Parts: sequence; structure tokens; C-alpha cells
Amino acid sequence: MSTSFADVYTDGSFDQGPDNSNLDLTSVEVTNDESNVFFSVTTRDFADWTKYMVFVDSIDDAGADGNNNGWVRNVEMGPAGIDYFMGAWVDGGGGTALYGWDGAWSDSSGGSVVNIDGAAKTVTMSISLATLGLELGDSLRFEIGTTGGNEGDPATDLMNGTSASWGGVSSFGTLLEYTTVPAPGALSLLVAAGLVARRRRA
Repeated sequence: MSTSFADVYTDGSFDQGPDNSNLDLTSVEVTNDESNVFFSVTTRDFADWTKYMVFVDSIDDAGADGNNNGWVRNVEMGPAGIDYFMGAWVDGGGGTALYGWDGAWSDSSGGSVVNIDGAAKTVTMSISLATLGLELGDSLRFEIGTTGGNEGDPATDLMNGTSASWGGVSSFGTLLEYTTVPAPGALSLLVAAGLVARRRRA
């Protein structure tokens, strides 16, 4: 498996809602291979009770808005149009729950925890491009959050939003954007053939 060059997005430290440093996002690295997009999320500290949330808008003019996600966390998304929500955990070996929006949230497949590196305080998760309805060259918009283990918990930190402490409501800012690209070997072939194009799937 070869992956494309990564885009790295950073978040300020000490801006999480509760005092727990394991909930404080510092960066997310996003990359892709021919089949999946990967989110490597780093926090200021690591604890195995941390829960992670990935919100993805991959389809224009569709998706969930408002305070509405597959894990029933207290996150106001505004008019974000989120098409897929993935919750992830690292205890018990790690796992994910992926949901797709079609007027309501329903279980979906294609998400996984790829790697848990407690020493680096980084957890890597993936979602298949096919599940997201994307092809290489398409773009997606996204937000990453940390949270606790209970329904009604807020996003205790967001990459580009307003975090909240226990009992509060967090809220989105502007979604981040990533454009998928072919892996380096495939990219060189496409460049040679003049076939590289970057677009967002409608």
C-alpha cells in the first residue's frame, strides 16, 4: 500500500473544554491511498478512555445539519451538511462506528481504526473512498472532535470550532477541506499522461 503526501492541520493547545489533556487536539494529518482516506489525530496527552469523532461532508447539497450526529453528542453543526459521522474508541483494542445520513442516521461500513500509538499520542482512523462516494481527485470537508463516552457529552475539543466542557454544547466553525490525490507512483503516471485533475464531487 502506498499513500499520497499528507496535509497536516494544527490546533492550538490548552483550548479544550475540560481540564483533561488527553482531550486536547493538537493536529490531524490527512492522507489517502487508492481506496481509503486516513485521519491521524494527535492529542496533547493519551488516555484509553478518549473517544474521537470524524464528521465528513462528501456530497454537495445534502447531509445533516444542526445538533445531530450518530453518537448523539452535544455538537451544534450549523448548516454543515454532514454526510458521514464516525465515532472511534481506543480501549479494548479500538474500533469504530460509522453512520451515513439519508434523512436519518444509519449504520454504514468502511470505517476502521488503523493504528493506536499511545507513545506518539496519535490514533489513525480510515474511511473507504467508496463509502464516501469519492474518487481520486475529489474533495471532502471535515471536522475532528474529541468527546467522552456518554450520549449528551459535547465535543470537548474541535479542530476548527468552539469546544465545551461537560454539560455544555460545542459548535462548528468553518469545515476543513482535503482533496484526495493518487499515491506518488500513480501520480507520476497520471502527470505523464496529462490526466491529473482536482475537483469536488457534486
